[in-house]
Amino acid sequence: MYGDHTLLQAAGQLLLAFAFLATGIRNAGWKFGQHRDRMAAYGVPYPAALLSAGLVIQLAGATLLALDLWRPVAAGILIAFTVAASAIFHRWWLVGDPLLSHLHLSNLLVNCGVVGGLLLIAAI
Repeated sequence: MYGDHTLLQAAGQLLLAFAFLATGIRNAGWKFGQHRDRMAAYGVPYPAALLSAGLVIQLAGATLLALDLWRPVAAGILIAFTVAASAIFHRWWLVGDPLLSHLHLSNLLVNCGVVGGLLLIAAI
C-alpha cells in the first residue's frame, strides 16, 4: 500500500480521500435533507434514493482511495461522482443572485481541479 508513491503523492492521495470522506459523512448526516430538497427543486427524480446512492458511491470510492486499493478504479468512481454531483448541484446559470451564481461557478471550477487531481492519482 502506497509502496510506489513518493511522500507527496501519498499525501495528495490521502488528502483527496479525506475530502471525499469528510463531505460524504457530512452530507449523509446533517446536510442530507438540504441536498434532497435542492435536488427535488431542480427536478431530479427520486432525490432521496439518488442522493443515497451517490453517497454510497462517494464513500466507497473515497475508502478505496484512502486504502490505496484499485487506485484507478477508485479515482474513476470519484471522477464520475464529482461530474454527476457538479451537474446536479452547480448549475450556476440558473441562479438569479449574482453572488450565488459566482459561488456555484467557483465550486464547479474547483471540482474541475479535483477531477484533475484524481486523474493524476489514477496515473501513478
